Amino acid sequence: MRRLRILQVFNRYLHYGGEEASVFRIGDALQSRHDVEYFFGSTTDFFGTNLFKYLSAPLRAFYDPQVAARLRRYQEVGRFDLWQIHNVMPGLSPSVYQTAFRLKIPVVHFLHNYRFGCVNGLFLNHGKPCQRCLGGNFWPAFTTACWHDSRLVSGWQSLILLKLRRRNIFHKIDRWIALSESQKDIHLKIGIPSDRISVVPHFYETKEPPPPPCPQGAVLFLARLSPEKGGQQLLHAWAGIAPGSRELWIGGAGPEEALLREQAASLKSIKFLGFLDDEGRKKAWAGCSFAVIPSIVPETFGMIVLEAWARQRPVVAFRIGALAETVEDGVNGLLVEPGNIPALTQAIKELCVNPERTRKMGKAGWEKLQAYYQKSRWQSQMDKIYQELFLFSGSDKISR
Repeated sequence: MRRLRILQVFNRYLHYGGEEASVFRIGDALQSRHDVEYFFGSTTDFFGTNLFKYLSAPLRAFYDPQVAARLRRYQEVGRFDLWQIHNVMPGLSPSVYQTAFRLKIPVVHFLHNYRFGCVNGLFLNHGKPCQRCLGGNFWPAFTTACWHDSRLVSGWQSLILLKLRRRNIFHKIDRWIALSESQKDIHLKIGIPSDRISVVPHFYETKEPPPPPCPQGAVLFLARLSPEKGGQQLLHAWAGIAPGSRELWIGGAGPEEALLREQAASLKSIKFLGFLDDEGRKKAWAGCSFAVIPSIVPETFGMIVLEAWARQRPVVAFRIGALAETVEDGVNGLLVEPGNIPALTQAIKELCVNPERTRKMGKAGWEKLQAYYQKSRWQSQMDKIYQELFLFSGSDKISR
């Protein structure tokens, strides 16, 4: 197909995370076939440093005329063929969607979370899984103050989501991109039409050979240290591991770090690595035997699985969300039922006492990574979506 001009739209969060990393990885992968530029906002800039900007934030969260004006200028100069949206809340606001529709710009929208069915986007309510708002009734979010522990913030975000639903956004976006079949199924329940959503899993580039197996290496938990990642559950499971048999390495930083350190104080053989840069992650993978992914809410994809397989390390994970379809139980990892702490302990023990099985499963993960999660395969999938998008009749967009 012809080379397209694509504008990637993303609102940066307060803290850098996997979603932002994905935006750049996607942009870099597209550059060899298309011309990609970026339009950024940020939560930090949204609230600003002066009182007026802070007080006006709730109104701009509904519609920000300055963002709309910037986008119109970008489009006038860049003459983009399509906008690829990743996240607009809160810093860019729904003004992004309204501007695209008014300019009749085709829109591809990546789904990195569950924002359209949950005000915090995680299906998490005060540390516990929750999907009460999935169908579009956000009253539970308001009554429980599930986002930032604030009824005001939760209620305001609920109103924004209700406004988008009432303006039929699910039918107006040209193509939604889910990262897994499980994420697609959830978004079908949220309300996205089946004929407008495609599944395109992430890819992972292996830039160097995997490190040698480390049969007696550490057990690695590498994640943002926040409640949805299951750090507390992992520590409960680790309490059943014989002291001194292995070390548990916890890599990452986040709002739950202090709590996890306090919980770990009574346990043995636990080492906190802190936030890891590329070199730190490299050393952590080389020194571990396998990884644990104890997420308590549905992962949209779980890039950490591919990262582990790229090092020929298997994973132990809860059977939830995309993890249940990516990881093949007993082949390239072990799956246990969500919340079953004794089963998680047993799965960790199983890989600790069977280094040869661990090595074989790590190799099987590497082979699956090479077969299904390569960049060239992802590029072909995206080009097919773009090609289909521009074959649609004009009436498909005029119906907005």
